Amino acid sequence: MTGFSTFMAAGALGLALAGPLAAETYRISYFQQDGETTVVAGRWFAEQMAERTGGRIEFDFFTGSVLFPPKAHLQSIGAGVVQEGSQNSGYTPSELPLSNALSSYGFLQPDPTTMGAAYADWVMHDPAAQDEYLSQNVVPVGGFSTPNYPIICNTRQPVTSLEQFRGLKIRWPGGASAKLTQDLGAIPVNIPGNEIYQALQNGSIDCAGILAAWLNIDNSLEEVSRSTTVLDWVGSYISPAQNWNRDFWTSISAEDRALVFELAARTQAKIQIRFNTDSQKALETAAAKGHQVVEPDDSIREAVAQWVDDGVGDMAGVARDTYGVADPEALFASFAPYVEKWTALVEGMEDRNDEDAFTQLLLDNLYNDLDPAAYGTK
Repeated sequence: MTGFSTFMAAGALGLALAGPLAAETYRISYFQQDGETTVVAGRWFAEQMAERTGGRIEFDFFTGSVLFPPKAHLQSIGAGVVQEGSQNSGYTPSELPLSNALSSYGFLQPDPTTMGAAYADWVMHDPAAQDEYLSQNVVPVGGFSTPNYPIICNTRQPVTSLEQFRGLKIRWPGGASAKLTQDLGAIPVNIPGNEIYQALQNGSIDCAGILAAWLNIDNSLEEVSRSTTVLDWVGSYISPAQNWNRDFWTSISAEDRALVFELAARTQAKIQIRFNTDSQKALETAAAKGHQVVEPDDSIREAVAQWVDDGVGDMAGVARDTYGVADPEALFASFAPYVEKWTALVEGMEDRNDEDAFTQLLLDNLYNDLDPAAYGTK
């Protein structure tokens, strides 16, 4: 028994022997709205922490922009305004250049379950990946990937051809899809997810690259759009599932950090499985109401394939020139083994949407070799 497993056993004994500690309420902020997938899983995590610690660690849970706007979450978590929260790395490329430089990699391995687990493994085990967050006074835990993105449009006609695509203003959360959009002749617009509804409604954007569940499950974009084009472009996987204020992280016991790891594994599984299953459900629901769901034609497909073949939009050049990564090939080489590892592990699953099985896979291959006494504390 090593690391995480040892501390879970010791922690159970320690909690049993220790007397009750003074309870304190802490804060979590997720920039997404109530009901969104990561928020639902995050609330489950917070409830479990309170229950499993006997109320010693309880959280008030805030969503949306109640405390601060989405793009301020990383800074606010680091400053200790909240003890844990969500943040989108695409909103803060200057602070998180390594993560952003990996956003194109999903065009090489497009499976969301694989990429979410690979990023989580990389960000929690690679020293440079960790240091990028620790330099912001943030400790990264876990990961996920959204489903691959369609574009949800308010254009008069569905967007199926490259000719129709060119010139459109399309929301993306930064990253590779924004670069691809620009290279194909459209205009990428980087706005937070909670601004998409109004932007589609008032016409400041023509389309939004966002997961299909935002049509009618995680949001209600079908109210302000006419069609969805199933581009199947790489989703968002370059953000940890949990972002902890480092001062708070180091103030809690190793046993409590081990509990975080245990619960984070299941939280990650919950997020990924719900993402995996909600997209098709949302598209079918929207189509049944008359919302047009269409596929891109060969002009778009062939242009994307050529873009990938030509170096994934000059992935190395973007890493170097846009994100300031001195040695892009070394960065990609540091990430590749995690992608290979999780490609094999996910392909070996009998059912990738089995929550217990996926949780155990994450524990066995990602969390259990971490030392709760040391992780994120030095």
